Amino acid sequence: MKRFFDSFKEASTWAGVAGVVLSVSPFLPPPFHICAQAMAGIAAALAGAIREGSKA
Repeated sequence: MKRFFDSFKEASTWAGVAGVVLSVSPFLPPPFHICAQAMAGIAAALAGAIREGSKA
């Protein structure tokens, strides 16, 4: 379980989250497209800010 939660400290996990959210957004009702894109943007920003393998 610790390994699962430690993976959220890695940039590749957040990049994957951004990709999944963007791939699901076309199937959401129209008002939620903006929310999904905002979530993907936040996840992508985290992926850019966090170092891979960091112990943060």
